[in-house]
This record gives sequence, structure tokens and C-alpha cells, in this order.
Amino acid sequence: MNPSNNTDHVLGLAQAIATRIEKDIRAGHFDPILKSYYLVPKTDTSKPKTLLDLWDSWIPTLEISDTAKATHYRWVRTMISKYNPALTDISWLKRIGASQSTLKVRLGLIRSCCEWGVNQKYLEVNPYKHVKAQGNKPKEVKPFTFDEIRLIIEGFETLYPHYVPFVKFLITTGCRTSEVIGLRWQHVDLLRGEVVIKESLPRDVTGNGYTRVRKGTKTGSIRHLTLPEHLRSLLEDISPVDVNPDDLVFKSPSGKPIDSDGFRRYYWVRVLDHQGIPYRKPYTSRHTMASHAIEQGVPVTGVAYLLGHTDTTMVIKNYGHLINRPGLPELPIS
Repeated sequence: MNPSNNTDHVLGLAQAIATRIEKDIRAGHFDPILKSYYLVPKTDTSKPKTLLDLWDSWIPTLEISDTAKATHYRWVRTMISKYNPALTDISWLKRIGASQSTLKVRLGLIRSCCEWGVNQKYLEVNPYKHVKAQGNKPKEVKPFTFDEIRLIIEGFETLYPHYVPFVKFLITTGCRTSEVIGLRWQHVDLLRGEVVIKESLPRDVTGNGYTRVRKGTKTGSIRHLTLPEHLRSLLEDISPVDVNPDDLVFKSPSGKPIDSDGFRRYYWVRVLDHQGIPYRKPYTSRHTMASHAIEQGVPVTGVAYLLGHTDTTMVIKNYGHLINRPGLPELPIS
């Protein structure tokens, strides 16, 4: 590394530390003795030898949120760490069992990392520049049948009755789990039989299951859902006498926000097993509503609205095989 390149490298590290200090000051985590900002001396100052080395050198130079670090960037690091490829080795990608869409996103981040490596003179060329994602094809999602839906409800009524309203609402509306968890009474109009889906309460990936962050829906959409009578009646039955508009409609038995992952592991899995239903995630309730809506003649635009999509692209992609599906013609073979 010539002197000018070394200077650029040092300046880059200094800028990364300055950015980290600035963020810590804003967040109230500033270390006044500066110990946490010291660089850990390395016995080997040569360029990174593995992709993981390069990744760990790249991350501190980025101005990204803690949420991004704890999700996409952490997932990619875990994937790289599992195979620990050499800096220019791309053959390990063939052994990854991720879906094509997932691999495409992660490969994009690796590509950006290596592009940075080229700029830092750690790499002569970006080995991932022209690599295309070749992941597994997505598995076909099998919606729950009417009989399976009845069995699921019966299972919860028997084993975990507290969650019956939550499960009925989840399956009937096809809302995202985080949207149902985050539904507040201020968005429920029992007189009109309508709910407004405009918020979600996903888990804070930097915290525990009960730490959640209120935000808008995934696509930023606001949708008004007209409730069937059985669902309106259900919400009326669980509505408190002196309802607080900011209170959650559905809570855990201890009165806390429902932990979606805990609900799946401890309740959903057990009910499906108890009822003899092949396992599918709670998210399958979303596909269930959409599939049955299409089969019952709801227009594609209507299904897209119910799901909270901004257009019909995803509906056609995921459920196109159900739309206007023709029957076989009558032939003289009997």
C-alpha cells in the first residue's frame, strides 16, 4: 500500500469513528473516556484474506441504522461466517440453501462490500460484480382449507382460548401479523362494523420479544376493512367497558403485546400438531384469505386492497394461477 492509499485508509477509519461518536452522543451512549472507540491493534496489518475480514472492515464505514445492522447486515454476516470463503472465492454461493429472492438481496450487499474493497485497493476486481443469484425456487404456499380453518379454531378453543379472537381476526382479514398485533381500539368502529389498518407493531430486532416499534404498514397503505358480522360481534364481546383508544385490541395473557415468534412456537405449532394439520406459518392465514377471496370471485384489485398492496402486481404473481382458472372441456370419452 503506497503512502497516499494508507492516508486514505486512515482517514476512512477516523471518519468511521467520528460518525460512531456522533451517533452515540445523539443516543445518549457517549463514552467520555473514549475507551470504546479505540481501534483494536492487529498483529497482521495486511489486506483482508477472507470475505468475512473484508465485511467486518466495511461495516464500520457505513452510516446505517441499528435496525439495519441487526437484520439484513447481520444475516449476511452470519451467512458468510458459516462458509468463510476466501476473498475472491465465489463457489460457496452454490451451497447456500436460501431462496432466490433472499440470495439476490444478500448478494447485492456483498457486491457493494467488494466494490468498497476495490476502492480501498484490497481487491483488484470485484469477483461478485457479474454473479447472479441462483437460489432455491420458492415453495408453493398451500392455503388452509375450510376444514383446516375449523380445526384450527377448535384447537385454540380447547387448548388456548385466550388467543381465539386473535386467530379468528388473523385468518378472516388476512392482515399481516404485525398489523393485527398493533391494532388499537381507536381504529375499530363497532357501530359501522369497520376497522382501519394503518399501523403495525413489529418486534424491535435490537431488543427482546416484548420490545416493539410502532410504525406504518409495510407498504404505507391505509385500508378500511368492513367486518363480517361474526367478527364485529367478536370484537364487541372483547371490547372493554371503558376502552382506552390507545390500548391494543389483542394482548398476551399477561397484558403485554403479543410476541409473534413466541406465539408461533408455543401456541400455533402445538395447535396444528394437536389437530393433525400439516405445519404452515401463521402468515399462511394471509394467503388463505387471498386465495379463498379469489376463488369466490373477488376482483384482483379488491384482493390487492384487502392485502394492503399498492397495485395488483403481487396478487397476480402469487395468485395468478387461481384467477379465471378454466375447467377442462367436456369430451366424448364416457
